[in-house]
Amino acid sequence: MSSGNLFRNEAVTRVLREQGLSAPLTVTWEVTNRCNLACSHCLSDSGPGADLRGELDLAEAKAVVDQLAAARVFQIHFGGGEPFLYPGFLDLLRHAQARGLCCLCISTNGTRLDEPTIAALEALGGVYLQISLDGADEGACDAIRGPGAHRRALAALRRLEGRRIVRTVNFVYCRTNAGDLVAMHALALAHGATLRVTRLKPAGRGRAAYEALRPTAAQQADLHAWLQGHPDVLTGDTFFHLNALGGRPLGGFTFCGAARLTCLITPRGDVYPCAFTQTPRFLAGNLRRQDFAAIWAEAPVFREVFRRPAEGACTSCSAFGGCGGGCPAVKDALAGRLDVPDPDCVLDEAARRGQPQALCAG
Repeated sequence: MSSGNLFRNEAVTRVLREQGLSAPLTVTWEVTNRCNLACSHCLSDSGPGADLRGELDLAEAKAVVDQLAAARVFQIHFGGGEPFLYPGFLDLLRHAQARGLCCLCISTNGTRLDEPTIAALEALGGVYLQISLDGADEGACDAIRGPGAHRRALAALRRLEGRRIVRTVNFVYCRTNAGDLVAMHALALAHGATLRVTRLKPAGRGRAAYEALRPTAAQQADLHAWLQGHPDVLTGDTFFHLNALGGRPLGGFTFCGAARLTCLITPRGDVYPCAFTQTPRFLAGNLRRQDFAAIWAEAPVFREVFRRPAEGACTSCSAFGGCGGGCPAVKDALAGRLDVPDPDCVLDEAARRGQPQALCAG
């Protein structure tokens, strides 16, 4: 059974929602808050002035890899910050491969992908790159990511042409760049990459920028229609809230994978359900004091919040089976609670206006 069919199986979906996998399919690991850019929507508030105190050193990071391997994690998705600014990052990748973690994704702004680094990645094998680019033209992209970001990311994509490295272009869909979908798709294909579209969420610096960059209801609907006609475009579980509009489930998911299929490790070793839930109420544990497998299996926030049968307004909605009530991180950030519709619910305009007591249509 393919992964898409697996996640569309009602019985399997129910078990995954309420129990999760015995080990994460993917662990997202922000290895550092070091970054040479300061993107306005950065989920981790990384950048040149970021607080680096308490970040795991290379020896500690390798010990975390050992824990992930022992827990039988399938994939690590390294991010940041800019992971190529983490001291010893290539050594960390080599250690992960030596421990049998052979599916490694790296989310990068591309600015550190010089020829020697690309050659080292190619020699490693089993590594794929996700290069961030938030607009097909320099103006739209640099308005979000900073001067020179567009030019430098494109230069990295050109250097990767012909290399044996699988790559995607990651595009955060915003109000200001929503018209670039077609051009971004063409740009990715022209550089031998796959386009991945990601939902904007109010986390990190993204909280302050959210209202200015938040797509309109019409743009959300346009995105859904466009994605339905472009099955080659990746979304992961980013836009599962759009499944309420019908059609094929985007990314094959009909529910949030946080604490069920995936989780996050921060630069300091804290563990959260996902990259967008880095608030005290969702802290599951710390890898300096606890074992990863124990946190995954036993953390109260995982078991009692994210793996409990859903409650609240959305459970009575006829579209609940498709979207699972939307994104917990967005609910918490904008409504301060989880038992409400996603504030970007495509069926409920009242929910979109920030009135959490409203019920979804259906």
